[in-house]
Amino acid sequence: MKKLIIIIAVLSLSTMASAQGFKLGVAGNMVFPLGDFKDVTKSTGYGVDAFGVFDLMVLTVTARVGYLDFGSKEAELAGQKYTTSIKAIPIMGGLRWDFGMPVGPSFYAGVEAGIHSFTTEVTYEGVSIPNTSESETKFALSPNVGLTLAGFDISAYYMYIKDASYWGLRLGWGIGI
Repeated sequence: MKKLIIIIAVLSLSTMASAQGFKLGVAGNMVFPLGDFKDVTKSTGYGVDAFGVFDLMVLTVTARVGYLDFGSKEAELAGQKYTTSIKAIPIMGGLRWDFGMPVGPSFYAGVEAGIHSFTTEVTYEGVSIPNTSESETKFALSPNVGLTLAGFDISAYYMYIKDASYWGLRLGWGIGI
């Protein structure tokens, strides 16, 4: 009997979530570092994320977690060559406002807040200086605009992070459950 109640509850919740506009998906990101952050990274980074959105009347609640690789950049200081590699794990949540018809393309504007967990590795060449690795977590705030159409989500965003800001483009695909 307990199993039947659990199955009915899960089916009811999934039907309710589907009716309310709950969607899960994956997205690819192309990011472009800005300012001093651009000096220590490549000009373009890439990443992926998993996202969820839940429609609440006129607002949509968003959540995402991902992985970004800003690439490796070689430099030289006092005749010593070294390579810097920066990666990040963003964990973001926010709200967006969709404006458009219930059917067809829908434009939106939103904002997300969260954290980025950065890992920086420095590798030295040809000397006995030990390689270093450092991790830090920073607050992030991201205004964004986008378009949803037939399960696809295309957006542009600016990610404000102290000393590590960037802007990006995201192409995602989600399915309602």
